[in-house]
Amino acid sequence: MIDRNYFELIGRLRIAVHKKSSSVMQGARKSNAKGSSAEFSDFREYMQGDDIRRIDWNAYGRTERLFVKEYVEEREACINILLDTSKSMDYGEPLKSELAGELAAALGYIGLAGNDHVYIYDTHRLERPLSISGGVRAFGRIRDFLDNRSYEGETDIYSAVRKMKNRGAGVTIIISDLWDEKFVTDEKREENLEKLFKYLDYCKQQVILIHTLDPSEKVPTLEGTHNLIDMEDEVSRIRVTMDAKTVNDYRDAFNSFCRMIERLAKKYHAFYRRTYTDESMERIVFEDLREIYDI
Repeated sequence: MIDRNYFELIGRLRIAVHKKSSSVMQGARKSNAKGSSAEFSDFREYMQGDDIRRIDWNAYGRTERLFVKEYVEEREACINILLDTSKSMDYGEPLKSELAGELAAALGYIGLAGNDHVYIYDTHRLERPLSISGGVRAFGRIRDFLDNRSYEGETDIYSAVRKMKNRGAGVTIIISDLWDEKFVTDEKREENLEKLFKYLDYCKQQVILIHTLDPSEKVPTLEGTHNLIDMEDEVSRIRVTMDAKTVNDYRDAFNSFCRMIERLAKKYHAFYRRTYTDESMERIVFEDLREIYDI
């Protein structure tokens, strides 16, 4: 985990929420409902039982009718963070899982600093998400939750998202290497990936997709002939010779895969960014992710 001073610095950031909050809890986000904040919204005619302190007497003087002022109600936003805990995340130097955990911690802290409600989901233990609010004083629970994650099994991002509870409009942040067979090798991979974006759009989620990778997954460094074993099922394997042609073919396929994600993210107004384990957290949080903040 990154140090305390760093979290104090990122606590100044706020995740921009473009979809109106429907939470019933008070917070710092503007909702569709009317309430008692200081921000004026509209006028409506006086009804019996209304607070007479809200009557606009200037309007009464002009129209001889009673109108009351309405104000925008402030509610907390719902920030969902889905952390991929499949076995393929336990790879690299440093591990992709370490970067993913640091990103989840940083974004969770930013959510708490903005008085939002943060939910952190582990893809293999979706029935027990961390539900936390109450400001940065509660951040210790996020640390404890992330420190106790294990990385095992296969990736199925769509199924994981479908199992997350729909709490109305909010933000869903997915942190994953996206090495999901349905997205990578399936004949309908683009259709399968689009189904993920469609579902989240249907749920009124503002999507932030953080693609977490080791540099060797972009440009392989292996040479010679090797037996490659699937980390997630530990059964599937292929034998390959890593010559110049093989490396170029892989690089073309990888770039095509990333372009597919970028294209669909743009279509559904989602934020997508690749991050690598050899990059500093300062660069990722303040530069790569700068578009997600309300600054």
